[in-house]
Amino acid sequence: MLNQRIEAARPIAKKIHEVEKSLNLTMVQMGELMSSIASARLAPGTRFSLTAGMDASEKLIDAAAQTARSYREVVEAHAHLAEDREDAGLRAVSWGDGLECPPASAELSPQEVGYPRVVNAA
Repeated sequence: MLNQRIEAARPIAKKIHEVEKSLNLTMVQMGELMSSIASARLAPGTRFSLTAGMDASEKLIDAAAQTARSYREVVEAHAHLAEDREDAGLRAVSWGDGLECPPASAELSPQEVGYPRVVNAA
């Protein structure tokens, strides 16, 4: 019976980590895209207007903020799943592949969530 619970929970553990990783990767890629837009305006000889890409950048900033909020929600859902894991008697189970669970608390601070920090490119 324990093995059945483990096998039922394993795909959930793997998938929640994949979702967290994909949201982090999305935030990295959005930052790189916004940096590329700004760099294109500064590139010698391009003759882009000073406001080229600004509307797109503002939309990307909004999308990045929404992605960060989504990431927080997923991490909080992960914490709830960690509580459920303990309730199911799977607390001592290791999922392998470095899959870590957040603290079993739905109230996580930004420091606990581990949001990416804004870095000003020079």
